[in-house]
Amino acid sequence: MQRMRAGLVALMAIAGWISAPSQADPAPPREGAFTEPVLVGSPRAASRRLFIALFDCSWKNARNGPSEPTTVEWIHQQLTQDALPASIATGYVSTDCARHNWLTHRDHGEAFAANQLSAMYKLLAKQSEAWRREDPRAEISLLTVGSSWGALQGAEFSMMVAEAGLRSPTGEILAAPRKTAQALALLAPTGYLPPELRLPSSLISGFQLNALDEERPDFQSLPILGKGFSSDGRFASLDVPGSLSDVCGGYRLNGLSARAANLLVDYINGLSAVPFLHKQPEPDDPRMNVVHRSQEEGR
Repeated sequence: MQRMRAGLVALMAIAGWISAPSQADPAPPREGAFTEPVLVGSPRAASRRLFIALFDCSWKNARNGPSEPTTVEWIHQQLTQDALPASIATGYVSTDCARHNWLTHRDHGEAFAANQLSAMYKLLAKQSEAWRREDPRAEISLLTVGSSWGALQGAEFSMMVAEAGLRSPTGEILAAPRKTAQALALLAPTGYLPPELRLPSSLISGFQLNALDEERPDFQSLPILGKGFSSDGRFASLDVPGSLSDVCGGYRLNGLSARAANLLVDYINGLSAVPFLHKQPEPDDPRMNVVHRSQEEGR
């Protein structure tokens, strides 16, 4: 919590929010207002396993816009290139939001998103079966991470897993519905919010960053985890400076997105007794720390 608070204060300072404190400045997280469960890595709970489901969304095929890896892609690269503990595994699906986004589909891209959810569930099923084969007592938890439209898909996946439970690729029930502990990490969730979307009771922790400077009406951050801190300390939904991709990553001038990514890393590492992700360098050059005008993307 202390690392996360320091990172948020630094991010606000870079954007000029707290250079002259006033009542208009957003309050940094209060110490003790948000706590994270340890889902994996504790020597006293050697049977615990954590599957990290990554839902990416990029605009690389737009005529004009972000061209660098998103934060979710950067996390995916870490998880697949670095040596992970055997108790952690990951799955990754990517959406080209310049082509498949909800704005270009009459059904808000629901059919395409359903394919993404199905693909991720198959990855989760395969890994869950492998863990249970190694250790019949394996206690499997789920962390879902997503950005932009991928964040909305991630929230839908969390509900899907809660309703279906954990199953093997052949359909064998490995964990009953609503019995899998889940955490959810969202970067500027965007899209069409289905009225039936509900946070499942098995979601025990959640973290969300919202793009405060996104000016496009259709790309405003969705309040999936509400605003601020939940009364029970399980969820935190924080406004941070920047447009959509200043929060989700993808611009070459990445000062804001690097700091947002590091807040996310603090949250993810906090779910493990042993941290396993490293942070991005945070540039001091003022030319790198800019709020982009996302309404010029695609032109």
